[in-house]
Amino acid sequence: MRMRKKKNLVSRMEACGKLLIAEPEAEKGQWRSHMPGAAKLRLELGCGKGRFTAETAAAHPEDLYVAIERVPDAMIVAMERCQGMGLTNVFFIDGDAAALDRYFAPGEVDLIYINFCDPWPSVKHSRRRLTHEGFLRSYRHVLREGGQVHFKTDDRALFDWSQFQFPKAGFELSEVTRDLHEHGVQGVMTDYEEKFHAEGIPIGRCVGTMGPLPDVPLETGLSRRLTAWDIHPVAEDEIGPVLALLQSDPEYVSLEGSQPDQGSLRRDIAALPPRCTVAQKHYLALWRDGVPQAVLDLVEGCPRERTLFIGFMFLAPERRRRGEGREIVEAVLQAAGDAGMDSARLACLKNDTAGHAFWRALGFGDLREDRLTGEGSAPVWIMERLV
Repeated sequence: MRMRKKKNLVSRMEACGKLLIAEPEAEKGQWRSHMPGAAKLRLELGCGKGRFTAETAAAHPEDLYVAIERVPDAMIVAMERCQGMGLTNVFFIDGDAAALDRYFAPGEVDLIYINFCDPWPSVKHSRRRLTHEGFLRSYRHVLREGGQVHFKTDDRALFDWSQFQFPKAGFELSEVTRDLHEHGVQGVMTDYEEKFHAEGIPIGRCVGTMGPLPDVPLETGLSRRLTAWDIHPVAEDEIGPVLALLQSDPEYVSLEGSQPDQGSLRRDIAALPPRCTVAQKHYLALWRDGVPQAVLDLVEGCPRERTLFIGFMFLAPERRRRGEGREIVEAVLQAAGDAGMDSARLACLKNDTAGHAFWRALGFGDLREDRLTGEGSAPVWIMERLV
């Protein structure tokens, strides 16, 4: 349902200015300065009109409450509610749940509320759901050890699907119910919740408590995310088809300075960085319809224990500019997180301007300039990002 534009929105926002944090990035690590001695920092994602926000903050005056809402026309109602109740322990961010690690320091948040978020029913949009494994893993960046996520929804399909997402992100489930108010109203309701309850729609609720991440083997995590691809290490009898794929791109041959052959491919498959073992290396081909269409060279724990080194990524020329390269890289980064790593690093040839732009667009930053070891000693950008 589209929300009506509020009249006099700017002046109303200004009247509630003390509650709005205009530059939340500047508060990172400093939130408790707004309420010294706060027992907990509670964070609500998508507060809407703020009934739950105001009543929960009022019920817990000992805690600091921060609400995020990206629709100003809803947030102003929440702000006016809190201001009208004289609450001094609530602050608002006009922002996005995907940016939490820009707003909060690691371990700064004690509890996150997700109430009646958009279910994004289409499978192709599942990554946008706030209880998707990817989002849940991002909450780990700001939650303290043992911190919790409290989730409520009227959407049964979303609720059931979410029960499988929490454990994959290292959250232990408790207080799981598919009909929260079956025996009478429990806890503080949102405005939507009261409406749904009056219509006889059951409300699902659960609590996820953050524990250790379950480590998943890198190749397993990659295959789980790229289900349309057959992904496995390059076998000896697959050298020919993989070599033909690499030779199909004149730009790659030009960047490398020579035509790859079976000998160079075998050397690449066997090559290991210093102090790394064969068990850390994954030289993978990604197949579609019985033909290799992409190649990945990945090394776990390089150059540090929790870093994945992306030594090489190649996608068939005819499959480029269709979003598939980005999809593969994002799956690699998520699989790295599954496997217990917290960052990814690579070396991009300095003369590969298109490749450098591609990696920058995916969130990799330049750490430093360097040179590849061995024959050629080509200059490179060392690039890295968190996973």
